[in-house]
Amino acid sequence: MARFTDLPAELVIRIIHQVFYANQAASETHQQRVRRLPDHHFLDHTQINCAAGPTLRPHEERATPCALQARKLYHQHVSWPEGLPNNPLLPLALVNRTFRQCAQEILFKNVDLHNTRTANVFLKSLTCGSSKRRKQCNNHPPSRLSQYVRSLQFSWGYSRSPGKRGASLFCKILHNCPLLENIYISNQFLLTCKEPVLEVLASIPFIKELVLINSTDHARVTFQWPPHEIVSRLFSHWNFLETVEFSQLSGWSQHDPSRQPTPNSIPVLNCAIQTMILRDYDLDEQALSNLLRSCGESMRTLEITGPHFHLNPDAFGRILRDSTSPNLECLTVSPPMYWKHTVRDIDLDNETFTSPGLLDTVFDSPTALRNLKTLSFHGAQIASDRLLAHLPKSLIKLSMERCRIAASPLIKVLVISSGHDEAPLPNLMCVSIYSPRKWSKKDEINVREVVEMRGGCFHLLRERFFRSPSPTDSDRSRFDPFADSGEDDG
Repeated sequence: MARFTDLPAELVIRIIHQVFYANQAASETHQQRVRRLPDHHFLDHTQINCAAGPTLRPHEERATPCALQARKLYHQHVSWPEGLPNNPLLPLALVNRTFRQCAQEILFKNVDLHNTRTANVFLKSLTCGSSKRRKQCNNHPPSRLSQYVRSLQFSWGYSRSPGKRGASLFCKILHNCPLLENIYISNQFLLTCKEPVLEVLASIPFIKELVLINSTDHARVTFQWPPHEIVSRLFSHWNFLETVEFSQLSGWSQHDPSRQPTPNSIPVLNCAIQTMILRDYDLDEQALSNLLRSCGESMRTLEITGPHFHLNPDAFGRILRDSTSPNLECLTVSPPMYWKHTVRDIDLDNETFTSPGLLDTVFDSPTALRNLKTLSFHGAQIASDRLLAHLPKSLIKLSMERCRIAASPLIKVLVISSGHDEAPLPNLMCVSIYSPRKWSKKDEINVREVVEMRGGCFHLLRERFFRSPSPTDSDRSRFDPFADSGEDDG
C-alpha cells in the first residue's frame, strides 16, 4: 500500500493546489467577480475568445480561500477542537517533509503583509537559522524560504501615522527576497526614510510588476513618489519590468516650472514596460508626458483616468496624441475612482452635444494610435459620433459606457458602402455598450444584427447596477469631469 512518503513531489504539489484553491471562488473579491461577467465589456481583444478568462495579477490572486468562512466547531476529540486553521496549508505542512516543503513554497511564493505583526513573523521565518552565517559571511546565500518569494504586498500602516520602524522592516524584508518579481506598496514612508527605501528597491534586479498606491495624507512629512525619481532611480535598474500601476501619483506642479525636467532629461530604459495603469493621478502635462515617454515604444496597454485639476482636456488630449507609444494596442480612459480636487477649470458639462469630444481630436491625427486594437472609454463628453470615422482600421474591440454616440454612425462604420471593398472598421469584432444615451430597442437590434453578420459579438446593458465599478452617483456628480451633461437618458 502506498504511503504519503512514497508520493513524488509533483503529485504532492497537485494535491496541495487542489486543497488550497478548491474554495477560491468563495472568497473572490468584487474586482475578480467583475472580470467574470458574462459579456466582454472589461476584456481586451486578446481575451474575448479566451475560454479561461483573464489572468489575475499577483496582488489580486493572493486571497486565502478559507479566510472569509466561519470556522466549524468540532465537539468530538480532534487535533483542532476549535476548528481547522483558516489556511489549509498549515495542517498539510505537518504531513511529512515533502508536504512541508511543497506547502512552504506556495505559502512563501505570494505573501500579503497586511500588518506589522505578520511582517515581523515573515521576516523571522526568512532569517531563521541564518544569524550565525550572517555574522561569519557578509555575502551569505539567501535561505531556502527566501528563494521561494516572488510576490509581496506591503499593505500595513495605511490608516495610521507613518514611522521609521515600518520603513526599516520594509527594507529588511526586501534585503531577504533577492528573487522578488512582483511588489505592491500602499505603505506610507517618512520623507527621512526616502533614500533607504529607494536604494533597497533599486537593488532587486528581477522586478516585473510594480503596484504603488500613494496617499496624500501626511503629504508634508511622507515620501510622495515623484514620477521623475521613480523612473530615474527604479525603472532604470529594473531590466525585466513589464507592468506598472500607480494610484494617486503626484508630481511636478505646473505652477513651479523650476521643478519640471526638460524633455531631454527623459532617461533611456533597458526594460520594456508593456502595461501602465494610472488612476487618480495629480500630474501636470509635462510630468505625465515624461512618464509615458520614458516607456519608449514598448508600451502596449494604457489604462488612465481622464483630465483633472492640473490637466485640462486639451492637455490630456495632447498627451494621448503625442506622448503614447506608436505601438499601443489597448487604451482605456476611465472616470476617477477617487477624487480630492475640485475640478473648476474643466467645464465639460456646459459643452453642447455638437462639440467634438476629447477623443475626437486625438484620433484626428493621421499618426496617433494607428495600431490600436482595443478602445474603452466612459462619459458623454469624451467622444462624439465624429470619433468613429477616425478610428484606426486595426480596431478589434470597442467598449463605450454612458456615451453619446448614436447607433446610426456606428452601423455606418460596420457595413461596406458602395464603391468600397471593405467597411471603415473591417476588423471590429466585439462591441460592448453600457447605459447608452437615447438608444431605442430598435437601435440595439439593428447594431446587433450588423455585428453578428460580421461574425462578431455585441453586448448592451442598460441597468445601472452593472456599470463598471465606480463611486456612488452622488459622489460621481461632485468629482467626475466625465459626468453626464444633465440631459436625461433615453
